[in-house]
Amino acid sequence: VVSSGGTPNLLTLGAIDGQTEHRAGTSIFNDRMMMAAGFAGVEDCALTVYATVVSRGSAERGILDAGSKTLTTETGWDLKGFGLILEHPEAEIARFSEEHGILDLARCNNRPKVGDIVRVIPNHICPVVNVVGSLVLVRDGAIVGTTEVEARGRLT
Repeated sequence: VVSSGGTPNLLTLGAIDGQTEHRAGTSIFNDRMMMAAGFAGVEDCALTVYATVVSRGSAERGILDAGSKTLTTETGWDLKGFGLILEHPEAEIARFSEEHGILDLARCNNRPKVGDIVRVIPNHICPVVNVVGSLVLVRDGAIVGTTEVEARGRLT
């Protein structure tokens, strides 16, 4: 088996002599790193993490109920912050605890309120999918089903 992998390497698919497989990587979902690399736009990102604003300690600070366990600490491609909040793109998920994301809202004119549910495009989708048992399928804002993550936690 001669294997290659990764979404950016799809551009050179078949260029390796004897290649017998390609592991496509994040291309099924895309993520913020693929956006930064120019391989995807927001409209190409098929997986978002729904999170709730659980605290607003000050005008320029908020807390999400999604932390490093959910959104991953990866910041490849020189990304600032740990995810893109679709409803508040100027907000920055500046730091984490394991269960909470600390928001820097200094650049937000429209700041989220406690109880608001936001959608986050993670920086790197692979570790996000790897820690959940199932995904909720949403179309046009309505839940249409679920699917199990059969490879959850597997490394091989």
